[in-house]
Amino acid sequence: LGNAYSQRILGERAENLELAIAAYNQSLEVRTRDAFPSEWARSQNNLGIAYDSRIRGEKAENLELAIAAYNQSLEIYTREDFPQDWARSQNNLGNAYRHRIRGEWADNLKLAIAAYNLSLEVYTPTAFPVDCLRTGRNLGHTANLLIEDWETAIKGYNLAIEAVENTRLQALNPQRQQEILSDAMDVYHGIVQSYLNLNQKDRALEYVERSKTRYLVQLLTDRDIYPKGNIPQTIITKLDRLRRAIIGEEQQLAIQEQTRNSGVILTLDEQKQPILNDYTHLNHLKQELNQLIDRKITPIDPTFSLTQKVQTIPLTEIQSLIDQQTVILEWYISGDSIMAFVVTSQGLKVWQSSTTDRDKLINFIKDYREAYENNKTEWINNLNSRLNQLSEIIHIDELLELIPQDCDRLIIIPHWFLHIIPLHCLPLQNGQFLYQRFSKGVGYIPSCQLLKLVKLSQRENFDRLFAIKNPTRKDLKPLLGANIEIERISQGFDPEKIIIIGESEASEQTLENRRQELQASHCIHFSCHGKFDNKSPRDSALMLADPEGNLGESANLTLAEVFEKLDLRECRLVTFSACESGIIESKADSISDEYVGLPSGFLFAGSSSVVSTLWTVDPLATTLFMTKFYHDLKRISIQDQGSIAIVLNNTQTWLRTLTSKKLVRIKNNSEFQKLLIEAFADNKRDRNKFKDLLEAAVKRQPYPFESPYYWTAFIATGV
Repeated sequence: LGNAYSQRILGERAENLELAIAAYNQSLEVRTRDAFPSEWARSQNNLGIAYDSRIRGEKAENLELAIAAYNQSLEIYTREDFPQDWARSQNNLGNAYRHRIRGEWADNLKLAIAAYNLSLEVYTPTAFPVDCLRTGRNLGHTANLLIEDWETAIKGYNLAIEAVENTRLQALNPQRQQEILSDAMDVYHGIVQSYLNLNQKDRALEYVERSKTRYLVQLLTDRDIYPKGNIPQTIITKLDRLRRAIIGEEQQLAIQEQTRNSGVILTLDEQKQPILNDYTHLNHLKQELNQLIDRKITPIDPTFSLTQKVQTIPLTEIQSLIDQQTVILEWYISGDSIMAFVVTSQGLKVWQSSTTDRDKLINFIKDYREAYENNKTEWINNLNSRLNQLSEIIHIDELLELIPQDCDRLIIIPHWFLHIIPLHCLPLQNGQFLYQRFSKGVGYIPSCQLLKLVKLSQRENFDRLFAIKNPTRKDLKPLLGANIEIERISQGFDPEKIIIIGESEASEQTLENRRQELQASHCIHFSCHGKFDNKSPRDSALMLADPEGNLGESANLTLAEVFEKLDLRECRLVTFSACESGIIESKADSISDEYVGLPSGFLFAGSSSVVSTLWTVDPLATTLFMTKFYHDLKRISIQDQGSIAIVLNNTQTWLRTLTSKKLVRIKNNSEFQKLLIEAFADNKRDRNKFKDLLEAAVKRQPYPFESPYYWTAFIATGV
């Protein structure tokens, strides 16, 4: 009854806690220490929690009562007889000392840290990952935020991180999953800041990278992703067996923990039964799985392990991925500041903002998203001023001073909601845009781990095109410029090496039937609608044909399916000429601060580059952009590092500075007129709409596409 009142949702919280305290005290009249020692200890622990949370009465006195109750529970809950209950009470005692008002503040914090450390002797990352995450976080925050003991903070955070990386969220209920993801954000932020406080910048960067890998692994743990390449069936069979065994063991342990925490009366022997033994088998299975991946799968498919377990990448390895003229700019947004890690072959510099600038950034993103979703016209009209505002908030000119002048190529690794902003097009104080400072181009990569991945193999060929054109959807209008766009793009390829699938044929079933041709292609172009699923990022998708509207979500090519099914190791470039295909989860109040979007999926599938759009782009601007982009791409050495980013950046300059007079010449060109007729042969109405867009653009003198809305949405991800 006390537990029910403690967790009660209805009624006044203060009154519910009083009723809980009364119930616990009444239970203690029968559950005496002599007659029912273990039940007495449990009620004391519960009573301590209730006093810790109590709203009525004097706060200082309530905390003293909580401490007394926890200490009494620990007289019975010894480490030898009740290891898990002992660890739980030690953690609770640590919380009470951390908040204690009476006594010396420094002494109380020492007592809190001592209690957390004792708790963590039992709550190890492998034996009790969920409890270890919580207690490690408590230790880290107490040491980091209250006494600036950063070594102790790192110890706590590191244990918590090991725990969260060892936790399979799917074995837990949804509420517990949300709590863990939220706590995980905190501990990564904490350890990064603690390492920076110790001036260990390289270690801070390692954990920034680790946080990105962790989110991806957790997103994919319940998907049956298999390695690519010629993996023997015996290895696949063993992989399946170990996966099933691990899931079964985790579910059994989850049930066991729920039983212990649900108030079910257990015998004294059952309560004393060490749960540590149960986890030994689970940890053995995980170790066996890791060995199988490392020894038998990674030599054939090095990408597979990144989807299965969290890996670290040290600074020296990151530096080995770039030459002397390349700089990596990796962003990280914590609870207190914006951080930028500037990596060159010579070293690492870190820039950190004030808390005020961090708050400005959060407000900026909220305003930006709200305008984009609810008032598109206002968003378009103010995009230029918003990008100028962002340049000031993140001090982009100040950051450039940290980059050596001879660096001519920039790789941006965004974080959180910075993924939705065209950072390479930020205005500088000298009147230029950021990408113009780097003659060898500005591109993006989701993480250094992915940079390592895409650099593993060179793609020298670029002569086989596979294009998806305007899949027929009952629920969506066709993309107006798709036909003319694909027609112009295909002119740069050998007709015998082109596959174009359009309209009702452009279905997921067709892709499945022609998977071998798809996987042999060097360039894959999707001219279709795309969507990002905020609640479930792995259901983000390219929307393929569903003429009758009967297939629903199953008609889409989802991010999860890209990870599971596609092997694109022959592919140099995947292009999404689609709505919002570059968007990732970016809500400022999200319980996760990491990325995962369609570009990441196609890089993992094997493509070395992805070109995508951050928002729904004007059909005419998209057609002109893609035509020019592919035309110039065919004229350079495609295997050069950064070549796609260079061409994309140059195309952005071309579109931005295209004059009305030049656009008139394009419009009146006989070849273009013929193309218009052919592309819209079956749809005169759409042809007229496209002509109207042309006429309207010509009137926007002198530069029809000068607004950043038209040209900044295109981004190049990969190498």
